[in-house]
Amino acid sequence: MNIDNHKLMYHPERVAEWRQKGDCYPIYIEIGPTNTCNHRCVFCALDYLGYGKDFIEKDTMLSAIKDMADNGVKSVMFAGEGEPLLHKDIGSFVEESKKQGIDVSMTTNGVAFNDKKIQQILPNLSWLRFSIDSGSDQNYAKIHGTAEGDFKRVIKNIEKCVEYKRENNLEVTIGAQFLVIPQNMNQVSLLAQTLKEIGADNFQIKPYSHHPQSLNSLLVDLEDYEALEKELTDPGNLQILFRKETATRIHEGINYKECTGLPFFALIDSKANIIPCNLFYNNDKFTYGNLYKNSFSEIWKSKKRKQVIQKLNEKGCEDCRSGCRLDVVNRYLNRLKEPEPYDNFI
Repeated sequence: MNIDNHKLMYHPERVAEWRQKGDCYPIYIEIGPTNTCNHRCVFCALDYLGYGKDFIEKDTMLSAIKDMADNGVKSVMFAGEGEPLLHKDIGSFVEESKKQGIDVSMTTNGVAFNDKKIQQILPNLSWLRFSIDSGSDQNYAKIHGTAEGDFKRVIKNIEKCVEYKRENNLEVTIGAQFLVIPQNMNQVSLLAQTLKEIGADNFQIKPYSHHPQSLNSLLVDLEDYEALEKELTDPGNLQILFRKETATRIHEGINYKECTGLPFFALIDSKANIIPCNLFYNNDKFTYGNLYKNSFSEIWKSKKRKQVIQKLNEKGCEDCRSGCRLDVVNRYLNRLKEPEPYDNFI
């Protein structure tokens, strides 16, 4: 599995529509059902926002999910500004997405999982990713801004998920994510060993990328990041996803002028706003619309959304986040728009 790459090549009809019309409905949407969080992670990209108490309304979200499915959205990930498991209706959102034919995933710190949520959520997910970022109680508490007991709680919840998957013959992939920053570089192999022992499916080691508005700046030198791969010598059945190519692109910076990938992606925040990406929380100027006022399809086809994209194209990517969600998509699409010599020699 190469998660450093994009998957637009598997959706040629959508890419063809974009090339013909200059627009299309998105393939993938990230949803933040709440901006409340039970942790205060030192690396949080959205630390500049503070922490709110917004929870997207159940009926609005369920209606939007059906509308998205009817218009060709293929997948969603529940994550966002806060911790998705803290929304009381998160199970219903996951169930409805799957029912409507949308592939579903979730990224979570995992502390708020319980037996009921596991039973409701896990059978409907394609993959589940725990954001852990440490391998020991004390370091985890410092990194995540929480009590030391939360580390053991998360590890126990992963064990429960692995056991439930095995007992019910589920196809969901259960993994963990480790964001590398200076404060946790000695913890990678510790967590890998724990995940191996409890039977997780994969372990993703991810490089830090600075959000332009974030208060923290925790970038690790490329050489130091790449050196960590040598520590993971005996993963057993644990698949290691070491994001070396992403780290290289982060350090290289952005090499394109426009974010051409915007039609293929969107983000829904806890206040029901649809925005282009996580650079534009609480920014009305670059908000497509709000689901409390209009439906998803109305917003996507709206004049306002076209105006926002035009503004973003004029603005360019100079102030964007290196290695962002759409980085490899943008590199691919910009290559389609401006082919290089010999591209026709396949």
